[in-house]
Amino acid sequence: MGVSMRKIVIGIALLFVIGAWAGVVIAKLTTDSLAVFTLAVTAAALATEALIWVAAILGGWSIFANRRAIWDRLRGRKPDAVKMEGV
Repeated sequence: MGVSMRKIVIGIALLFVIGAWAGVVIAKLTTDSLAVFTLAVTAAALATEALIWVAAILGGWSIFANRRAIWDRLRGRKPDAVKMEGV
């Protein structure tokens, strides 16, 4: 699967997640029904979970195996050598 195809698949999944969470906001603002709101949140949560798994499959499992180092880099911290030995 080429890089452009991966971007398209991730983009579609991301649009689906954004749409699902927008539906949660719309459901909250337009209805007082707890059942409708719960259904919208459940659908959005499942869409988010699907996006995570699609990203894991297409991006490679190494992204999730090295999530500690990635998280430290995003937060601007230097990786701890002791923590990295166990990875």
